[in-house]
Amino acid sequence: MADLIPFNGLVYAESLKGSIGNLTTPPYDIISKEAQKAFYEKHPDNVIRLELPMAPDPETPESNRYTRARADLDRMLASGALTVDPVPALYPYTMTFKDPLTGKSRKIQGFVGRIRLEEWEKKIVYPHERTLQGPKEDRMALFKATSCSFSQIYLLYPDAVREVMNLLTPKSAERFRCTDGDGVLHELGAVTDAGTLARVTEIFRKKSLYIADGHHRYETYLAYRNYRRSLETHPNPNAPYEFVTVFLAAMEDENLSVLPTHRLVKSLGAEGAKGFLKDLESHSSLQRFSKTEGDRFLAALQASNPQETIIGVAVRDTEELLLCRLNVARGEGVKGLDTYWLQEGVLSPLLGITPERIRTEDLLRYDKSDRSVLEKVFVSREYALGFFIRPVSAKVIEGVSQRGELMPQKSTYFYPKPLTGMVMAKL
Repeated sequence: MADLIPFNGLVYAESLKGSIGNLTTPPYDIISKEAQKAFYEKHPDNVIRLELPMAPDPETPESNRYTRARADLDRMLASGALTVDPVPALYPYTMTFKDPLTGKSRKIQGFVGRIRLEEWEKKIVYPHERTLQGPKEDRMALFKATSCSFSQIYLLYPDAVREVMNLLTPKSAERFRCTDGDGVLHELGAVTDAGTLARVTEIFRKKSLYIADGHHRYETYLAYRNYRRSLETHPNPNAPYEFVTVFLAAMEDENLSVLPTHRLVKSLGAEGAKGFLKDLESHSSLQRFSKTEGDRFLAALQASNPQETIIGVAVRDTEELLLCRLNVARGEGVKGLDTYWLQEGVLSPLLGITPERIRTEDLLRYDKSDRSVLEKVFVSREYALGFFIRPVSAKVIEGVSQRGELMPQKSTYFYPKPLTGMVMAKL
């Protein structure tokens, strides 16, 4: 079903191999303003200049962050800092890391390739999250300016017996390796053996694919493909813009680590914390902890019954932590998700934070770190409420996707993610 192709990667020059750790970055959407500046200072050819360029002052239609990215791309190509691999390849990519939830060492083995862009209704690539318009506008402007893809969308595919990686791994030649700021070891290889590539691409013709991370970018690539088609009298069906660069991992890989994405709410309504807690108690049973019992509270949340709908809440004004068993009829698909019931059972009815308002207003903040949420509610006190979510499995994502349902935005956080700049592609 999926049309997978090897490609000629846009990569850093072999002479820069030893500096790859100073040339790559995490995905653009988790880089803070402070980190953006730090990556700029790491190396004059750091990929941050291409993927998340800083805006000039003043920023104008003629001189802006996107024209800056194009100028830096041209400079790096002209200097030889960036080059295009002469032979098409699939690129095995391994991430060795310590699981943030368990502390155990894990290794994810996947690979980077390109797949043909397909609309959702064709049921070849399945989404599981809703998207917002703002990030798509930013990425579209970048694609138009640079005609390049600097990072990969994270996809899952079914492969319980590791058939694909068992074919690729023995044929892989090492390209780049580095350890990122979180201590994750990233290793990129390349497979150019024609027989192996043909076998893997044939296997994928029978696969369905599931987006783990990158919904905004996938939808933007579809729009960019249509834009590029509109510029051609006779569009080439195999043009580079007809494909998207992806990192592919087996859905059954026991080393996949899916972290929850917690929520933060800035302020409460007129009734304040007292009114919110009264309403919450009428919708759930509560187990109370003091703010000093963070470890016990988080352990209780992780050990709670997965058959029940349970969320955690940090309340700034009463300085307490709550384990909430919501009185809802947990079901199949999205109705089996804590994030769905947090939205439908708490945020919408009790705080007026509806999905429609979330799409148009700046109502929620998201944080993958439970410790960070505790700090922001009880120490810096910049948020009135923090909501803690339990993680979901990759198989749950497959089930929701197959049902044609969508999770609330940021229901999952796959960790770790491939670095931007290890291998890129021209569009």
